[in-house]
Amino acid sequence: MAINSDSPSIRAGALALYTAGGLFWAFLPYFIGLQTDAGGLSQTQAGSLGSGYLLGFTLASAGALWWVPRFNWRRVNLAGAVIIIAALAVLQDTDSYSVSLLAVIAVGVMMGSFWAIYYRIFAATANPDRNYAIGIVVSYTVLAVVSYVIGSYIIPASGLKGAAYTLGVAIILLASIGLLIPKNLAEEKVEAGYSYRPSRSIVLALIGILTTGLAFASVWAFAERIGVTAGLSRDAVSPVIASNLLAAAAGSVLATLLGTRLGRRFSLFAGFIVMAVAVFMLFGATSVWLYAGGLIGLGFGIGFVMPYQMALIAVLDSKGHFVVLIAAVQGLGSAAGPLLGGLAADISGVDALLVFVLCTLALSAVAFALVGSEVPDYREV
Repeated sequence: MAINSDSPSIRAGALALYTAGGLFWAFLPYFIGLQTDAGGLSQTQAGSLGSGYLLGFTLASAGALWWVPRFNWRRVNLAGAVIIIAALAVLQDTDSYSVSLLAVIAVGVMMGSFWAIYYRIFAATANPDRNYAIGIVVSYTVLAVVSYVIGSYIIPASGLKGAAYTLGVAIILLASIGLLIPKNLAEEKVEAGYSYRPSRSIVLALIGILTTGLAFASVWAFAERIGVTAGLSRDAVSPVIASNLLAAAAGSVLATLLGTRLGRRFSLFAGFIVMAVAVFMLFGATSVWLYAGGLIGLGFGIGFVMPYQMALIAVLDSKGHFVVLIAAVQGLGSAAGPLLGGLAADISGVDALLVFVLCTLALSAVAFALVGSEVPDYREV
C-alpha cells in the first residue's frame, strides 16, 4: 500500500529532519567567528572548515540517488543523531584543525542525509510549491530562535562548548520527532539496469540551485565577520543574523500565499532582484541599518526563491529520482561558498566577496532563464 506523504505525522517527521539538517548551517557564522577569534585560524582556514561540513553534506546527498530508495530512513535518522552528537563532542574538545575538519565532515554527511529524505517525502506531496514553502517557514523560524539563543546567550557565557551542548540537545529532540517518517515510500522501486538521465531542464535547474546556494553561502558564512569588520558590536550583529533566518521564513510565507499565481519564472527573478539589492546594501555598510537591511533582504530573497526552485525539480521529475539531488547541489554550492568567500576576503576584503556574490547570482538567473519550455509555469486562478 502506498504511503501518503501528505499525512500530517509524516510531514511533521520530515520537517523535523529538515530542521535538524539545518542546525549547523544556522550556527556556521558563529562557528567561523569562534575559529578565527579563539581558535587562531585565518579566514581561509575557518572558511575551509565550513566548506568541509558542506562537502560532507554534499557527499551524502549526492549519493542519495542510490541510497534513498534502498535504506531504512528511520535508521538513518537514529544513526545520524548519534554521529552528529559524537562529532559535536569532539569539536568542543579539540584544538586540532585536522580533527575538527573530520568532525565537521561527519556532521555534514548526516545532515545532508536528513535533507535528502525530506526532499523525497515532500516531492511526493500533492502541492510541492506550497509544502516546500511551509517547510522553510517552520524550519527557518526554529533555526532563527536557536541561532539567536546561541549567539546572544550561549556563546558569551560558555563559548563553543556551550554551543555544542545546545545543538546536541536540539538534535535529540528533532530526531525523536523524526521517527514519525516512514521506513521508506512503498512506491520506491529500483529497476535493474535503470539509467538515470536527467532532462536538460532538470540539469539547468540544478545548476541554478547550486549557484544560488554558492552566492548565499559566501555571504552567510562571513555574516558575523562582515558586521564586525564594519565596526558593529557583537550585541548588534547577533540579532541581525537571527533576523536573516526569520526573513527567509517570511519570504517563504509570501511564496506560500502567492503559490504560482505570478508564474514560477516571474517569482524566481523577482527574488533574485531582491537578493542583488540586498548585496549592494552590504557594500561599505557602516551602520547597523545597512547591515541589517542587507542581511535581512538576502534572507527574504533566498526564502522566497527556494520553494520555486525546489518545486521546479519536483514537477519536472515525475518519478522522484532527481529531487534527492536538490540537497546535493545546495551542499556543493554552499561548500564552495565559505572557501571562495574566505579567499576573496583575505585577498581583497569584503567588497571583493560581494562582487563575487553578485556575479554568482547573475549565473543563477541565466541558468533558470535557459530552462526549457516544458517547465510548467502555470498560474493559479
